[in-house]
Amino acid sequence: MATFPPLRPAVRNYDMGMFPVTTRTGFGGGSVRFSHGADSFAHSLDLGFTLLTQVEAALIRNHYRGQQGGFLPFRLSSEAWDGHTSATDLVPVTTRWVYVQPPEETHLAGGLMDVSVRLESVG
Repeated sequence: MATFPPLRPAVRNYDMGMFPVTTRTGFGGGSVRFSHGADSFAHSLDLGFTLLTQVEAALIRNHYRGQQGGFLPFRLSSEAWDGHTSATDLVPVTTRWVYVQPPEETHLAGGLMDVSVRLESVG
């Protein structure tokens, strides 16, 4: 299984996902909630990389192409969690990710660029 390139993001935004709960209207008009499991799913993670060289940005582009966009899941590199206490306090180490959309690039002077990536967990 592929792993996201070993780049450290400057910005990381994380959404804890949802729990498998459905709500129905009860006979008395109130709400009844049903839990279908204890684990959350559909975690989202936005990674922002600043001042990447063309070679570093190409690592992300090539990874995106290798994963056929959002089709093939992959694991995150340990560098993607650098600066955070522990990746496993957010999601299990076995979590796989897919691209939600293509990486977005902002080209800057001197051949440098900022790249942002939006990911979603798939298990």
